[in-house]
Amino acid sequence: MKMIKKILIANRGEIALRIQRTAHDMGILTVALYTSGEERAAHVMNSHESVFLGNGPLSETYLNVAKIIDAAKITSADAIHPGYGFLSENPLMAEACEKIGITWIGPTPETLRLMGNKLEAKNFAQNLGIPVLNDVPIFLDHLEKTVASLPYPVLIKSSYGGGGKGMQIVQTPAEMKKKATSASRMALKYFGNGDIYTEPYIVNARHIEVQILGDSHGNLVHLYERDCTLQRNYQKIIEEAPAPGLSENLRESILDSAIKVGRALRYTGAGTVEFLLDEFGRFYFMEMNPRIQVEHPITEEITGIDLVREQISIASGMPISFHQNEVKVKGHSLEVRIYSEDPWNDFVPSTIPVSYFSFPNEENLRVETDLSSESKVIGSLFDPLLCKIITKGTDRNYTFNLMVEALQKTVIAGPATNQRYLHSLLTHPKVMSGDVSTRFCEETTVELFYQAEQLRKNISIEFPIAAYLFLKFMPVDPGNKNPWKSQVFVNQQHEVEITLEDTSYIIPINIIHLTKKYQDQYAIFHFQYNGKEKITEVTSQTANVVKVTIDGHTEIVHWAEYQETTTNFFLKGNTFTLKSADLLECYPKVRDISVGIDAHGFHVRSPLHGKVIDIKVQPEQLISKGDLLLVIEAMKSENHIIAHTAGRIKSIDVSIGTQVYDQMTLITLDDH
Repeated sequence: MKMIKKILIANRGEIALRIQRTAHDMGILTVALYTSGEERAAHVMNSHESVFLGNGPLSETYLNVAKIIDAAKITSADAIHPGYGFLSENPLMAEACEKIGITWIGPTPETLRLMGNKLEAKNFAQNLGIPVLNDVPIFLDHLEKTVASLPYPVLIKSSYGGGGKGMQIVQTPAEMKKKATSASRMALKYFGNGDIYTEPYIVNARHIEVQILGDSHGNLVHLYERDCTLQRNYQKIIEEAPAPGLSENLRESILDSAIKVGRALRYTGAGTVEFLLDEFGRFYFMEMNPRIQVEHPITEEITGIDLVREQISIASGMPISFHQNEVKVKGHSLEVRIYSEDPWNDFVPSTIPVSYFSFPNEENLRVETDLSSESKVIGSLFDPLLCKIITKGTDRNYTFNLMVEALQKTVIAGPATNQRYLHSLLTHPKVMSGDVSTRFCEETTVELFYQAEQLRKNISIEFPIAAYLFLKFMPVDPGNKNPWKSQVFVNQQHEVEITLEDTSYIIPINIIHLTKKYQDQYAIFHFQYNGKEKITEVTSQTANVVKVTIDGHTEIVHWAEYQETTTNFFLKGNTFTLKSADLLECYPKVRDISVGIDAHGFHVRSPLHGKVIDIKVQPEQLISKGDLLLVIEAMKSENHIIAHTAGRIKSIDVSIGTQVYDQMTLITLDDH
């Protein structure tokens, strides 16, 4: 038994910080890895040492086994923790550690190899008497031999990876070639192997997974189950524990099956056994993730057990620190994932960096993020996940209500996020009752967007307007109550024109009292909105926060400059963008760039940062509106660039593999 003294964390972002937190509590030193642009990232600043992996794609940095082993040698790290993703399920990484005597904090290479092949894993479970869905390997060169005989609808999956990457529902044989090609391409990119297979698609399925822990002394325990049914495009966005609505008999059967898999593997470390549950109460083994999961915090919250601490102790050769009969479920826990993506623009990844953020700090609330005010890196270069918010309560309703409040108080300025979308999901009656399937998000998209807009309409926009008036039109000199003196012109009517989103308002304003001490400012003023006079008090709280009281009602409003002519205000989880024509003379004009095509329609421009992975057209080709032109990969997703107009292609200005940036010209159209 050898206690670990220094851990190299072969990961980045929030999971690296999570591992560091427990390691430091245990008195263990940590080593961080970083690439170009991450020199002052939070996980680097929080570590005792750091090693530069160089520049280049993931295959040359975080997925380069040799470089990571060298980093461990250079820093004399005696253990490597892979976190999740990257090399966490790579048996070659585990073998490389064994070869040079470095402790691998994870299961054995043999387990990784067996569970890494999803077809072999299903056969393994089936041989244990656990139900599985019948699978059919798919070979792109021989599609015609298999497509006609498949039991449609089917689901295409990667043979060597999970996380929903490349999964596709195929309803008819005619769809198979296109979707199989796309799935194989994504599998090759993310998992290094393009092998794919199909299995019957279960309508109205739930996704239930069981957390297990095993050690080298033959001990194996479960920490109950999590419900990960709420997904979008096969990516988990909301998880909860325990799973609602399971009978005790069904729960015990699922838990027993997970334990059976773990015992047969002689599993060591933390792992998750995943199942599909159909609407008739039948469950099927899906796969095993032999690593820590993104959603592990909700299990920690309901059991009080630190999973990372157990991982480290088990890897040190110690037994699990508790017995199965000591694991008790206490209350309920919920996790949401806030992603940098724009739900109102087909969930396209948002690559704008975070300029300001604020999270609530309250009891029974936990935030896992790599956003840091001390870090100079503001946003992930590799992952759209901005943060995870975790709530805990005595029951499910309390936990959901607490999460809604947390989302309303969370502020992330810069990129578009799915924050409002999550709020809409959590308040949907079927979600609140647990009556959902893995297709719920896709099936209720329109309804969820409508509900989000209705929730937004319930917010009093007088508060962001008052905050804007305070920030932009209060005089610098407290002794002067003319709000236009600082603007180098005089407004005789004492009114300003404000544009909120696409609507303009003429707002009369009258300052009653104004004081300023150091950076703090306080004002009392009247303004008119929709024909009603509002008696307003505003106090600056911190650099980006003001307290606004209107007619006796108080709200805390956050703000951040969006462009030189506009300011974003954040209230109850919503963003309000304001600008004023009365201020434009003080700012330079901002060039108006349309997304997709330019003002004349002659150039197709990229709407985001990413890499071109497929081009579907050729020079001189005639195209129609709606045609697929090319595919850009960004933030782990494929984004289709669609023709916004008909025309003839004059030139293709990028090639496969080109790294593109926002508004970069992709294709030039003939201007005739």
